Amino acid sequence: MPELASLAAKASRQRYGRGQLVFSEGECGGDLLIVESGIVKALKTAPDGRQQLIAIERAGSSLGEVSVFDGGAYSVTAVASEPTVLLRISGEYFRAVCLAHPQLAIKVIRVLGSRLRQSRRLIEELSFGTVRDRLIAHLLREAEERGAQTPQGIRFQRNGNNEDLAAQLGTVRELVSRNLGRLHGEGLVIIEPRSVTIPDLERLRGELRQRA
Repeated sequence: MPELASLAAKASRQRYGRGQLVFSEGECGGDLLIVESGIVKALKTAPDGRQQLIAIERAGSSLGEVSVFDGGAYSVTAVASEPTVLLRISGEYFRAVCLAHPQLAIKVIRVLGSRLRQSRRLIEELSFGTVRDRLIAHLLREAEERGAQTPQGIRFQRNGNNEDLAAQLGTVRELVSRNLGRLHGEGLVIIEPRSVTIPDLERLRGELRQRA
Protein backbone atom coordinates (compact mmCIF):
# COMPACT_ATOMS: atom_id res chain seq x y z
CA MET A 1 0.00 0.00 0.00
CA PRO A 2 1.41 3.44 -0.91
CA GLU A 3 0.42 4.96 2.43
CA LEU A 4 2.53 2.36 4.26
CA ALA A 5 5.56 3.30 2.17
CA SER A 6 4.90 6.93 3.01
CA LEU A 7 4.71 6.12 6.74
CA ALA A 8 7.95 4.13 6.61
CA ALA A 9 9.71 7.06 4.95
CA LYS A 10 8.66 9.39 7.77
CA ALA A 11 9.48 7.01 10.64
CA SER A 12 12.51 7.26 12.89
CA ARG A 13 14.11 4.05 14.14
CA GLN A 14 14.79 3.61 17.88
CA ARG A 15 16.63 0.75 19.56
CA TYR A 16 16.02 -0.59 23.07
CA GLY A 17 17.93 -3.11 25.15
CA ARG A 18 16.42 -5.92 27.21
CA GLY A 19 14.50 -4.45 30.16
CA GLN A 20 14.72 -0.87 28.85
CA LEU A 21 11.73 1.40 29.38
CA VAL A 22 9.95 2.51 26.20
CA PHE A 23 7.43 4.75 27.93
CA SER A 24 5.73 5.00 31.33
CA GLU A 25 2.08 5.00 32.33
CA GLY A 26 0.95 8.61 32.66
CA GLU A 27 3.68 9.94 30.38
CA CYS A 28 2.57 12.34 27.64
CA GLY A 29 1.99 10.40 24.42
CA GLY A 30 1.17 11.44 20.89
CA ASP A 31 3.33 9.38 18.51
CA LEU A 32 2.64 5.98 17.01
CA LEU A 33 5.18 3.23 17.70
CA ILE A 34 5.49 0.10 15.55
CA VAL A 35 7.53 -2.92 16.60
CA GLU A 36 9.97 -3.65 13.78
CA SER A 37 11.74 -6.44 15.70
CA GLY A 38 11.85 -7.73 19.26
CA ILE A 39 9.17 -7.89 21.95
CA VAL A 40 7.54 -5.20 24.09
CA LYS A 41 5.46 -5.90 27.19
CA ALA A 42 2.59 -3.57 28.09
CA LEU A 43 2.10 -3.41 31.87
CA LYS A 44 -0.39 -1.79 34.22
CA THR A 45 0.90 -0.88 37.68
CA ALA A 46 -1.32 -1.02 40.77
CA PRO A 47 -0.96 1.48 43.65
CA ASP A 48 0.84 -1.21 45.70
CA GLY A 49 3.42 -1.62 42.93
CA ARG A 50 2.11 -4.94 41.62
CA GLN A 51 2.17 -5.16 37.82
CA GLN A 52 -0.45 -6.68 35.55
CA LEU A 53 0.63 -7.83 32.10
CA ILE A 54 -1.80 -6.36 29.58
CA ALA A 55 -0.25 -7.44 26.29
CA ILE A 56 2.88 -8.77 24.61
CA GLU A 57 3.60 -6.92 21.38
CA ARG A 58 5.77 -8.49 18.66
CA ALA A 59 6.98 -7.48 15.21
CA GLY A 60 4.24 -5.72 13.26
CA SER A 61 2.28 -4.66 16.34
CA SER A 62 1.72 -1.02 17.25
CA LEU A 63 1.78 0.94 20.50
CA GLY A 64 0.22 4.22 21.56
CA GLU A 65 -2.68 4.28 19.11
CA VAL A 66 -5.14 5.83 21.57
CA SER A 67 -2.84 8.69 22.54
CA VAL A 68 -2.30 9.43 18.84
CA PHE A 69 -5.97 10.32 18.48
CA ASP A 70 -7.00 11.68 21.88
CA GLY A 71 -3.73 13.40 22.77
CA GLY A 72 -3.83 11.86 26.24
CA ALA A 73 -1.16 10.19 28.32
CA TYR A 74 -0.10 6.58 27.93
CA SER A 75 -2.40 4.28 29.91
CA VAL A 76 0.23 1.55 30.34
CA THR A 77 3.98 1.15 30.80
CA ALA A 78 5.89 -0.40 27.89
CA VAL A 79 9.15 -2.30 28.45
CA ALA A 80 11.35 -4.10 25.91
CA SER A 81 11.74 -7.72 27.01
CA GLU A 82 14.57 -8.36 24.53
CA PRO A 83 16.64 -6.21 22.14
CA THR A 84 13.95 -4.34 20.24
CA VAL A 85 13.69 -1.89 17.33
CA LEU A 86 10.71 0.47 17.17
CA LEU A 87 9.59 2.77 14.38
CA ARG A 88 8.29 6.11 15.68
CA ILE A 89 5.83 8.06 13.54
CA SER A 90 4.61 11.55 14.38
CA GLY A 91 1.01 11.46 15.57
CA GLU A 92 0.20 14.59 13.59
CA TYR A 93 1.52 13.05 10.38
CA PHE A 94 -0.22 9.73 11.04
CA ARG A 95 -3.58 11.46 11.56
CA ALA A 96 -3.13 13.31 8.27
CA VAL A 97 -2.41 10.04 6.45
CA CYS A 98 -5.52 8.44 7.99
CA LEU A 99 -7.65 11.36 6.73
CA ALA A 100 -6.18 10.99 3.26
CA HIS A 101 -6.49 7.19 3.22
CA PRO A 102 -9.74 6.03 4.93
CA GLN A 103 -8.80 2.36 4.47
CA LEU A 104 -5.83 2.86 6.77
CA ALA A 105 -8.09 4.54 9.33
CA ILE A 106 -10.42 1.53 9.22
CA LYS A 107 -7.47 -0.78 9.93
CA VAL A 108 -6.54 1.32 12.95
CA ILE A 109 -10.14 1.14 14.20
CA ARG A 110 -9.99 -2.64 13.87
CA VAL A 111 -6.81 -2.73 15.93
CA LEU A 112 -8.42 -0.59 18.63
CA GLY A 113 -11.52 -2.79 18.56
CA SER A 114 -9.37 -5.88 19.03
CA ARG A 115 -7.60 -4.27 21.99
CA LEU A 116 -10.95 -3.42 23.54
CA ARG A 117 -12.06 -7.04 23.21
CA GLN A 118 -8.80 -8.19 24.80
CA SER A 119 -9.33 -5.81 27.70
CA ARG A 120 -12.84 -7.10 28.26
CA ARG A 121 -11.61 -10.69 28.17
CA LEU A 122 -8.91 -9.84 30.68
CA ILE A 123 -11.48 -8.31 33.02
CA GLU A 124 -13.65 -11.42 32.67
CA GLU A 125 -10.72 -13.73 33.40
CA LEU A 126 -9.63 -11.72 36.43
CA SER A 127 -13.19 -11.92 37.75
CA PHE A 128 -12.80 -15.66 38.33
CA GLY A 129 -12.17 -16.30 41.99
CA THR A 130 -9.27 -18.76 41.84
CA VAL A 131 -5.99 -18.93 39.96
CA ARG A 132 -7.02 -22.33 38.62
CA ASP A 133 -10.20 -20.93 37.08
CA ARG A 134 -8.40 -17.93 35.60
CA LEU A 135 -5.76 -20.26 34.17
CA ILE A 136 -8.36 -22.59 32.64
CA ALA A 137 -10.20 -19.62 31.08
CA HIS A 138 -6.93 -18.39 29.60
CA LEU A 139 -6.00 -21.81 28.19
CA LEU A 140 -9.43 -22.21 26.61
CA ARG A 141 -9.20 -18.80 24.95
CA GLU A 142 -5.72 -19.54 23.61
CA ALA A 143 -6.90 -22.88 22.22
CA GLU A 144 -9.93 -21.31 20.54
CA GLU A 145 -7.99 -18.42 19.03
CA ARG A 146 -4.63 -19.99 18.15
CA GLY A 147 -5.01 -23.74 18.49
CA ALA A 148 -4.58 -26.34 15.77
CA GLN A 149 -6.12 -29.81 15.75
CA THR A 150 -3.66 -32.67 16.30
CA PRO A 151 -4.20 -36.39 17.04
CA GLN A 152 -3.63 -35.58 20.73
CA GLY A 153 -6.06 -32.65 20.82
CA ILE A 154 -5.97 -28.88 20.29
CA ARG A 155 -2.38 -27.62 20.46
CA PHE A 156 -1.06 -24.07 20.61
CA GLN A 157 2.38 -22.57 21.09
CA ARG A 158 3.20 -20.98 24.43
CA ASN A 159 3.85 -17.25 24.38
CA GLY A 160 6.33 -16.38 27.11
CA ASN A 161 7.13 -18.29 30.28
CA ASN A 162 5.22 -18.99 33.50
CA GLU A 163 6.31 -15.66 34.95
CA ASP A 164 4.74 -13.83 31.98
CA LEU A 165 1.58 -15.88 32.33
CA ALA A 166 1.43 -15.15 36.06
CA ALA A 167 1.62 -11.41 35.40
CA GLN A 168 -1.15 -11.74 32.86
CA LEU A 169 -3.38 -13.63 35.29
CA GLY A 170 -2.69 -11.34 38.22
CA THR A 171 -0.86 -13.92 40.36
CA VAL A 172 2.66 -15.29 40.95
CA ARG A 173 4.76 -17.76 38.98
CA GLU A 174 4.70 -20.44 41.69
CA LEU A 175 0.89 -20.66 41.61
CA VAL A 176 0.80 -20.82 37.83
CA SER A 177 3.42 -23.61 37.78
CA ARG A 178 1.58 -25.52 40.50
CA ASN A 179 -1.81 -25.28 38.78
CA LEU A 180 -0.41 -26.16 35.37
CA GLY A 181 1.16 -29.23 36.97
CA ARG A 182 -2.15 -30.24 38.53
CA LEU A 183 -4.06 -29.79 35.27
CA HIS A 184 -1.41 -31.89 33.53
CA GLY A 185 -1.61 -34.55 36.23
CA GLU A 186 -5.40 -34.70 35.90
CA GLY A 187 -5.08 -35.24 32.14
CA LEU A 188 -6.88 -32.00 31.35
CA VAL A 189 -3.88 -30.55 29.51
CA ILE A 190 -0.54 -31.76 28.16
CA ILE A 191 2.23 -29.33 29.06
CA GLU A 192 5.34 -29.33 26.90
CA PRO A 193 8.26 -26.86 26.97
CA ARG A 194 6.98 -24.78 24.05
CA SER A 195 3.36 -25.82 23.65
CA VAL A 196 0.14 -26.81 25.40
CA THR A 197 -2.29 -29.46 24.17
CA ILE A 198 -5.88 -29.78 25.38
CA PRO A 199 -7.13 -33.34 24.71
CA ASP A 200 -10.81 -32.50 25.35
CA LEU A 201 -12.01 -28.89 25.26
CA GLU A 202 -15.46 -29.75 26.62
CA ARG A 203 -14.00 -31.57 29.59
CA LEU A 204 -11.83 -28.53 30.39
CA ARG A 205 -14.82 -26.18 29.96
CA GLY A 206 -16.71 -28.42 32.35
CA GLU A 207 -14.17 -27.55 35.07
CA LEU A 208 -15.35 -23.95 34.89
CA ARG A 209 -19.05 -24.82 34.73
CA GLN A 210 -18.73 -26.89 37.90
CA ARG A 211 -17.61 -23.74 39.73
CA ALA A 212 -20.18 -21.40 38.13
